[in-house]
Amino acid sequence: MAHRNLNSLVFAGFDTTTAATLISMMGDEGVPGDLRIAQGINVEPWESARTGLMIIGMSPTTDIGRVSQLIQNRTTYWEVAVCIPSVLSYYSVALLAQGAVKVLLHPEEDLSGSKKELVALLRSLSQLHSDAFGLEVADLIQLYGEKRMAKTIRLTGAGCVGSIFLNNGLVVHAETMDEEDGMTAFRHLISIENPDIRVHKGCLTDKKSIAIPAMSALLEGSRQIDEVHRDNGSTRQQPVAAFPDSDSLDMVEQPSKAHLAAEAQPPAAMKQFDPLKNLFADEDLDFH
Repeated sequence: MAHRNLNSLVFAGFDTTTAATLISMMGDEGVPGDLRIAQGINVEPWESARTGLMIIGMSPTTDIGRVSQLIQNRTTYWEVAVCIPSVLSYYSVALLAQGAVKVLLHPEEDLSGSKKELVALLRSLSQLHSDAFGLEVADLIQLYGEKRMAKTIRLTGAGCVGSIFLNNGLVVHAETMDEEDGMTAFRHLISIENPDIRVHKGCLTDKKSIAIPAMSALLEGSRQIDEVHRDNGSTRQQPVAAFPDSDSLDMVEQPSKAHLAAEAQPPAAMKQFDPLKNLFADEDLDFH
């Protein structure tokens, strides 16, 4: 089946016959409904679909600068793979470092091999995978904040897909595909348990809905999560008050002034409650 978030598959820079032959060999194996072929590499399909995979075919005459631009300009929910001939194999490391999800065999050199690699790529995109095994989202945010690195962290899990954007030590913006943004989206994303994590190079947004230091964002997000949990718990535990019948109103004992004054005083435990205490357990900030 197709990648759960892959709406579009675009081939660019290939000879039309070569691309069409490759697609026919794949059949329906992992191919999304929106499928397009563009001969040149001037197209930027990001606005045509919210999520997708763009596959670029390179040759010795291809403008490598334009390929790099497409990889780095992709939006958060798009991936870019590159097919290169053996004569350009030395570009592989640079393309991957810039953010290409995969460097594939070029179908004009090995059509069957390219088909197998592309099918494997589509299959891998349909499964949970991570660029950050062994690290929690909070760890990544803290790390990139301390290093003042420009990164985009994409998270998928619990029916939610969204991104957290960091730049120059700040969490500058957060958004989900459900149209949440700002601290609401940030709180939602950091609360996902065992998310699928993908890290993109650079801060891929110009929005600034948060713009506070990374650690401060974590503290505030965790405080809001804790507050929501407390509110939900108190709502479930609070019984609905029963109103007495009008005939029995005279039988209801009226509370004394001393009793009312005692109830107005918060219990000792509430006076000592610190909403910022123990927001993080030691293991939350432990780098594995």
